[in-house]
Amino acid sequence: MPKLIALALAALAIAAAPAAAAEPGVQVLSSDTRMVDKGPDARAAATRTVAPCTWSYFGDPRAVAYRDWIHTGCISTDGRVKLDQYNVKTGRSRLLTLFRGLEVDDHNNPSLVLFRDKLYAFASEHAGYVYPRHRNSRMEYRVSKRDGGLGSAWGPTRTVPLETGCGLGYTYPNPVVSGKRLFLFMRGPCWYPYLASTKDGRRWSTPRTLVLPQEGSGPRNVRPYAKYDAAPDGSILMTFSDGHPGSYKNNLYYMRFKGGRFYKADGSLIGTTRDLPLRLSALDMVQRYSASKGRPWPMDIAWGSDGVPSIVYSSRVGYDDVFRYARWDGSRWVTRPISPAGGSLFGYRNGGITFNHADPRWVVLARLIDGRHEIEVRHTGDQGRTWQTFQLTHDSEVLNFRPVFPRGITDPEQLVVVYVSGAASSFRSYRTVVNMRIDKALAPNPEPAPAPAP
Repeated sequence: MPKLIALALAALAIAAAPAAAAEPGVQVLSSDTRMVDKGPDARAAATRTVAPCTWSYFGDPRAVAYRDWIHTGCISTDGRVKLDQYNVKTGRSRLLTLFRGLEVDDHNNPSLVLFRDKLYAFASEHAGYVYPRHRNSRMEYRVSKRDGGLGSAWGPTRTVPLETGCGLGYTYPNPVVSGKRLFLFMRGPCWYPYLASTKDGRRWSTPRTLVLPQEGSGPRNVRPYAKYDAAPDGSILMTFSDGHPGSYKNNLYYMRFKGGRFYKADGSLIGTTRDLPLRLSALDMVQRYSASKGRPWPMDIAWGSDGVPSIVYSSRVGYDDVFRYARWDGSRWVTRPISPAGGSLFGYRNGGITFNHADPRWVVLARLIDGRHEIEVRHTGDQGRTWQTFQLTHDSEVLNFRPVFPRGITDPEQLVVVYVSGAASSFRSYRTVVNMRIDKALAPNPEPAPAPAP
């Protein structure tokens, strides 16, 4: 394995894309970028290579933690689904192959979740009008035999029983645990958000289409994109776009699911599971399309410790993407810019942004810095009005993109970020590795005390 990784890294010595012009229409709220591992604020850090592989934006979670172990899943450069197990205390690691025979396509990365003390891994091939080439789309999963997914013993490959529908297959598994039930969200056979659920990991509910696009939009014209997360009270948070920002003037929507009912952020009822599928137009409007704010595309959703949902997303204005932050303030959705998304990733001007789900005041993103595609962590202490920045990579000669914080890390003294690094010309042509950055927790500047009342 060390030789394989060394060869992969040698193959990645490819120049980054040319620097792009500064994106217009974005207010820079904080330009204080601290160099985390060089310069006056230097600190000890380690970056390890997980495997030669990659992942997409929309199959989550991509990395989860169990005690001192971090499990990271990705799709390799030969179509195998890999699972890396790494102990952050001892440095022990193990690389497993969970599924074989998938096409080489970044949509095919696995999604991981801990349910009933076992680790579940879901994977499906990129599906639609063209892929997979063999036209035999299926949603597969495996379950670890040991608690927490430790060790190399896994159960057999199983298939979630799903409907044929429009014949467009299944993509983007998103498993979410709510109470004693595991919900599996995905893009369904008509390209719309779709779900099934299980209590025991074997018997699955009848699958249902979750939402439909606006009336008059056919499946060839629009495919909604979605993100999901569990809240401490057992709710499941959801955010959707109408379609892809490259082909549709998107809006961004929100709803919350609990106890068989769907709610807006103000608590008003949208409908129940008996009303499925719902129309996107019935959901909370987070951002409506406009020429000035652009076409939103959901990147992540999280529940804050203050009991308020937040969303990070990109918004395409003209030909450029901007990262934005949306937060429910108790009466309405407030959206604010975070930074230019920047860079060019085979047609996307968006390297990805996600929350730290343990503390959603933190985000990790990829953007252009001095013409290089770099990874940056940001913190807000004032509900997104300003952001303090910490640059994790620097002087990079390759692309760095689609970073995530592993879900479930409980050590407040530790920072772990996992991201893709390398060269990619399309979602089916990539020479990349997944890297794991391990560091001490970053310390933001103290928040100013509120001014005393006159």
